[in-house]
Amino acid sequence: MKSLLITALLLAAAFVAYDRFLAPPWERMIFEKGPRPAPRAPAQSAPKAEPAPAAMPVAAPKPKDDWQPTVPKLPSGEFTPPAIPDVETITENWTRIPPQAFPRAVVLKKEVEVKMSIGASRLGAGAGAHALAASGGMLTIAPTETSSARGVIAVTDTDFPDQIRASYAAWKEARIEQARKAWLIRKNTPDRPVTDKSTLPNGRGVAFEPGGKPVQNADGSYNLLLAVISAGQISDVDPAKVVHWGRPEAREVDGKPTWVITVRYQTRTIFGLMEVDSHAHVRDGRLVRWVYDSGEPVP
Repeated sequence: MKSLLITALLLAAAFVAYDRFLAPPWERMIFEKGPRPAPRAPAQSAPKAEPAPAAMPVAAPKPKDDWQPTVPKLPSGEFTPPAIPDVETITENWTRIPPQAFPRAVVLKKEVEVKMSIGASRLGAGAGAHALAASGGMLTIAPTETSSARGVIAVTDTDFPDQIRASYAAWKEARIEQARKAWLIRKNTPDRPVTDKSTLPNGRGVAFEPGGKPVQNADGSYNLLLAVISAGQISDVDPAKVVHWGRPEAREVDGKPTWVITVRYQTRTIFGLMEVDSHAHVRDGRLVRWVYDSGEPVP
């Protein structure tokens, strides 16, 4: 009995000691309880740094709007249109107009006086007249085709330049196309002397004198040039419209001895059918080039 009491006292002492010193304050049963600690928030990992947004590209400043059209360069070996001067250059600012351009109906832009044997009258701006001739930039006009009255007015004070510019634009386009076709034929023709007798009306081949001088026919023509024309390499020259075949002249062209033959022929121009001079350059048994006085190639 005594031992049982001692054991109970020991257990009670142990419980009191545990409650005082070992039990968490909020679980004590004998001594004053303490506050339960607030639950600890779960540890959070540090937020990942988001990548900085990519910098927006800065638009380059717009270039100054100073665009100018450029003329494309043609590949080597391709057709190059002939350099045809403008109509003002050809007419020397309307001071040189050939007689073939007249007579021609024109419209006056200014009033002009016309004189006749019995007096004078005036034609107002907008009136029609007939241009008969030109000299030094001035037109001689008549009120009608049959009138004997005459007046003088500046070329530029009529619609004459407008008419010629329109004709010239169409003529220039046709001339360039003519030159292109002739170029194609020359490009596809073997670069050797022309000897095909079948293309020559006289049935003879191309012949040369010692030194390479082309043989001239009795009618003045040259089989070399006739063959080139027949082959289509030169399309503007019609042998039937040749006014004069010149004799070959020995000259130096491109630093080389060359036979130059002047050929005058009739051709269609903006002023009508006219005679023009051209020059065929012959070297080493072939036609090297055929050009006008200006140096422009004959198509």
